[in-house]
Amino acid sequence: MKKIFLTLMMFSLFVSFSDAQIRNRRQQRQAPRVVNEEKEKEKYEAKVEEKKVAYINDLIATLNVDDFQKEIIYQTMYSYFDELTKINKLGLKKFERETEIERLDKIHFRDVKAMVSEEVMGKIMDALKGKWDQKEEKKKKKKKKRKKDKDNN
Repeated sequence: MKKIFLTLMMFSLFVSFSDAQIRNRRQQRQAPRVVNEEKEKEKYEAKVEEKKVAYINDLIATLNVDDFQKEIIYQTMYSYFDELTKINKLGLKKFERETEIERLDKIHFRDVKAMVSEEVMGKIMDALKGKWDQKEEKKKKKKKKRKKDKDNN
């Protein structure tokens, strides 16, 4: 009887000890993950920021407006994307989010609409909705440059 009791005690001690080891290992593994996730998030946000600035700059380079208008458009688009990010992070339902985005589209570009032509405004709105194709615009620009070079020669 003593042997059985002693064996059970050793077994329960072994099980509880191994459970504690497993918990410690899990906790040790989780700490670096949190740090890595934060670093990854920061890297991702920096990449997104770079892409956003590049996208806005590419669009503005294709517009036929003066420097003052370009600066206003740049600032307005930059703040628009920030507001859009805030709306998406709110966790609204799909129809509520779409309503908020439509309201943002109407309100946010009032000043720009008053300054630029409808063609330029259409191009800006296409860019905001993802309909503007950067690659296509670059191809057109290259074709114009080639044609101009041929004409000069």
